[in-house]
Amino acid sequence: MSDMGTKAASEKWGYTQATISKWCREGKIVGATQDKNGSAWHIPVDAECPRKIKKKGG
Repeated sequence: MSDMGTKAASEKWGYTQATISKWCREGKIVGATQDKNGSAWHIPVDAECPRKIKKKGG
């Protein structure tokens, strides 16, 4: 699959799903789309995190 949801992006980048959704709404994640307003976000798996990726455990 070529996209991920906010949960997968959250786990990958270390930010909350709410933060990922906010970035999608604000256009900060290039290529993020929705089928319709209020539906799940589709984020390209190769999209870059708009902020520095948080490192877990360190």
